Amino acid sequence: MTNETTAKNSIHDESDLIAGILSSFFIVDYGYVNKVNADGTVDVTHAIKTMMKNGTELSETITPGVEVLTFSGAGFALKWDITPGDRVLLLGLKDYIPKVGDVSKAEAPTAYVHYERANLKAMPLCVFSDSAKTVIQSDKGKLSVKADKIELNGNAKQFVTWAELNAALSSFVTALNNHTHTNGNQGSPTGPVMTPLSLDISAARSTTVVTGG
Repeated sequence: MTNETTAKNSIHDESDLIAGILSSFFIVDYGYVNKVNADGTVDVTHAIKTMMKNGTELSETITPGVEVLTFSGAGFALKWDITPGDRVLLLGLKDYIPKVGDVSKAEAPTAYVHYERANLKAMPLCVFSDSAKTVIQSDKGKLSVKADKIELNGNAKQFVTWAELNAALSSFVTALNNHTHTNGNQGSPTGPVMTPLSLDISAARSTTVVTGG
């Protein structure tokens, strides 16, 4: 075996070794939530199984206590309930950060270590599902929200839907216009009021915010 061949094999072996290390430490992986913990972290089952060079598959890998990241900033924050079975993208951080929420300023690292499983963060990121319990869709300027209950700036008051209110008030006005009664002082009128009442609540109808509830 020539020195050139030995060098090529050595480079090839080193590349495999590096790839194996990176794969073992799960820099970026995909998985699903196995359990949601009381502190809000999740136990994640990795999508990729570790395999030995001889082809032997090892048991599935579960990383416990992974912090869940979401879209959040000073101007807008988005949060939803994570449940077992939800798929998440696992993000590897270069240095150990227990909780991203604790980050307030830049600090020098205490150690120069490579990516570790302890540094993984879970990002719920998957193919869109319109069968989810809560669905928010935006299509050409139209925002559609489906949920069991929606609260806008609190929950102390309730909306009134226009169609139902209009029907109830119109029915009331009709009954009022058709109402007759006996008046002993001024005779006994048998017809409705001389000037029928009318009702118009069209100005109260919302056109940009509608509901199916």
